[in-house]
Amino acid sequence: MNSVNPVSPSQHNSTNTPTHCVFRCGAEWLALPTLSVREVRPASEPVFVPGLPGVFRGLLHVRSEFVPLLNLASVLRQPETSDGEIMLVLDDVDGPWAVFVDEVSGLRALDISDAPESDAAGIASVVTGWATVDDEVVQVLDQSAIRQFAERELASTGRSSGLQANAPTRERMGAL
Repeated sequence: MNSVNPVSPSQHNSTNTPTHCVFRCGAEWLALPTLSVREVRPASEPVFVPGLPGVFRGLLHVRSEFVPLLNLASVLRQPETSDGEIMLVLDDVDGPWAVFVDEVSGLRALDISDAPESDAAGIASVVTGWATVDDEVVQVLDQSAIRQFAERELASTGRSSGLQANAPTRERMGAL
């Protein structure tokens, strides 16, 4: 799995098996549904935003949009081992977000087995299944679950800082 193979989803979808974008982050092979990946491009330098939880690496400016950059290792609760020379920009219901990855293998139709429904903390897992590609185990991810995890982390950071999201700005400023 050493190359980036731009292949149209229709070439792998003759049996109605959903295609996935297969990529490597550190030592881990991962996959996201092809329809959730807006584009694959060289990584650019993120802008650091103070006060964000570790799941956020910062903001990127991509095609006239500010796009949150998520730390995939933090979401997967793995040590950070990726230099991330490639950026995946993903579409989601609340707008695009991005992750840095090391390598993109291409678009593949995967035979996916089910993953556990929750982890030890009882939080719904971002891993929805497992597959094998070229003798490598691939974790299939749910982009909505990743976004929801990031939103929970952001909300808990807001609560711990003492700011009230629903309070009018003047009241919050007075409390500071």
